[in-house]
Amino acid sequence: MRMVRLHQRIPSLRLLRRGRRILDDTIDLVRLKLDALPDGVYQPVPGLPVRKAKRAVGSRSRWAAMEPVVERLGVKSAMDVGANVGYFPIMLASRGVPSVALESVPKYVRTTTTAVRRNQLDNVAVMELELRADTLDLLPATDCTLVLSLWHHLVRNQGLDTATYLLRELWARTGKVMFFDSGEDEMPESFGLPRMLPTPDVWLREYLQENCAGARIEHLGRHRAFDAAGLPTDRALFAVIREPQ
Repeated sequence: MRMVRLHQRIPSLRLLRRGRRILDDTIDLVRLKLDALPDGVYQPVPGLPVRKAKRAVGSRSRWAAMEPVVERLGVKSAMDVGANVGYFPIMLASRGVPSVALESVPKYVRTTTTAVRRNQLDNVAVMELELRADTLDLLPATDCTLVLSLWHHLVRNQGLDTATYLLRELWARTGKVMFFDSGEDEMPESFGLPRMLPTPDVWLREYLQENCAGARIEHLGRHRAFDAAGLPTDRALFAVIREPQ
């Protein structure tokens, strides 16, 4: 009699789980649509049923420049600091590189979590955390670190000295390569960025060389971005590669 009751309950449990999945998917879709208002999403994340991403061209061109470096260096783990809605961690994970998506904005964290689930990935960790001096010890060491469109925000919010300290510490946790780009001379004075002379490409290369000990810097071209007013611009992308000891 006990076994009969158990067999009778199994279909009910399956129906309950299926109903829960459908309900969760519906709630996630509604939340995703709300979080994407009014401008859609920033990156062209696969599997998200939302409007065209604002930074689709720049995200794809950056990944096209980064992927050969990831393959060449044999990257086995990665962390994207300031992951936005998770495009780069998802692209890395899709090619078999377990990744951490670190993001502090709640709606971006929600969107990334939904995107990871919709892409059926089990090798992406989504971490809601603001990068600060007192949170650094929570971050893992990985082969690859992405610091994209983040450094100028660190300078604005925490000052140049702290932004430089955070960059050095991220580099110390990086085993093989750090990908870096930043707002340049197009950013307003309120960001407090230094003058990038003689050109942003030269200044940033020298800055990375000075603050990433034991690195070789590769310039990976200039890629589409947007300034603080939402106008199109372009920025230099660098691969900061750890030289063998």
